[in-house]
Amino acid sequence: MRILGLKISFLLLITLLGIRAGHAQASGDDSAVSSFQPVPSSLVAPLFTSDTNKARAASEGSVSNSQPLAGAQELSLDNPELRRSYAQLFFNLTSTLDTNPLGVGNSLHAVPWGSFYGGADLHLSSHRSDLSVNYLGGGVLSRYSNEDAPIQQLMLGEKVTWRRAAISLFDQFGYFPEAVSRVNLPASPDLTSNRQTSLQPVFLPNQSIATTLGQELNNTFVGELDVNPTLRSSLTFLGSYSVARFFQADLLDLNDAILQAGFNHQLTRNNNVAVLYRFTGFRFTNFYQPMDGHEVQLAFGRRIAGRLAFQLSAGAELAIFHTAMVTDSSASAAPNIAVLRRIYGTADSAITYEVRRTALKLGYDHGLTDGAGFLAGAITDQIYGSADHQLSRTFTGELIGGYAINRGVIATPTQATNQLYRNWFAGATISHALGRKASVFLSYQLQRQATNFVCGGLGCGNDFTRQLISVGVMGRSQPRPIG
Repeated sequence: MRILGLKISFLLLITLLGIRAGHAQASGDDSAVSSFQPVPSSLVAPLFTSDTNKARAASEGSVSNSQPLAGAQELSLDNPELRRSYAQLFFNLTSTLDTNPLGVGNSLHAVPWGSFYGGADLHLSSHRSDLSVNYLGGGVLSRYSNEDAPIQQLMLGEKVTWRRAAISLFDQFGYFPEAVSRVNLPASPDLTSNRQTSLQPVFLPNQSIATTLGQELNNTFVGELDVNPTLRSSLTFLGSYSVARFFQADLLDLNDAILQAGFNHQLTRNNNVAVLYRFTGFRFTNFYQPMDGHEVQLAFGRRIAGRLAFQLSAGAELAIFHTAMVTDSSASAAPNIAVLRRIYGTADSAITYEVRRTALKLGYDHGLTDGAGFLAGAITDQIYGSADHQLSRTFTGELIGGYAINRGVIATPTQATNQLYRNWFAGATISHALGRKASVFLSYQLQRQATNFVCGGLGCGNDFTRQLISVGVMGRSQPRPIG
């Protein structure tokens, strides 16, 4: 079934590339590129819009980013976008040497496997509406035991604007060969040059515990309404719904609903503040452990066009847990439902800084999460960063790294409260441009995960170390104007 799905996806991709390729034309100049990735990806060389592309876009005029602090998206640099609509194609072919494809212990038995994907960025702009569509499809071939698997990702984002109001809709869908862990998958929104569909981590399922077993399907939908009663103030209302399903892995399937409201105020041209309230409801389809969170945060944001984007929000969250407690050992005994309340601190921050040929990004998040399929609720701390530098006209280098710790918060019949996972990753990539539309790359990544138990309940975990060395080629066409 997986092979059939992979073939169908590949045929659809070839059809899409064939339709668009007939209209492709060369214009401008593409150089080596790199991307920011909260979760690393060894299958791809970085994809970052070059200075030449920025200059070409600026000649068409720029559109300022206007994400509210209390909205679904992170603040970003005022990257110029083409005012007119455009389409752009991309592809990637990669060969990887994996020292631990099963993620067990400290194995040094290297296994080669390959991957490929292709896709398109589409942006349709009109007087009131901006629509972005990003599609990526491909597959992983012979990772181990001749097991192949498809890769699918579809991201949609649309914003409709009126004089004093705007409605934004986002949807992110993905099907990945490895459940939870994206250490070697092209799963980051930044794989595409069009970043108008990216969301803050709090609205996405937790991905900070790694496993190489099984496959994962997830989808997140967000609807947002922004109302501007004055020129410097706005109200934001949004709702989101996420699902995560794991196949061939005994993990916790998730349904997650969020409601949020906030007030945004512009202090100066570059500085903004906000206050927000967020309700989060976590539900597991194969395990009884409902969790509700009521959170209040204060936020500050600073943005300097083309140079700096910084935001920091912090507050407190009242978490309510409904836990089944069995008081009678007989099989027919009905469990008692205990209601527990806890108060936790929360924080979310991100900074992007760009100067000359260097781009830096650093992020940190702390708060109650779904437990990434392993824990029935966790307090998660994660920090991640990247540094990209244009080494020369044709060479680009990137360093990435991060650390995450997930602590279990509620004791259940199958889990203790002291269970935790620690995860580290680091990597480096260097890419070399081959003309205007293609480049080759070499990437190395190291991942280390440790836990204080071997197996607990629905999610089993092991300490392991994993190294991946990848080489590949990627390409991206010139943006093709539409209309």
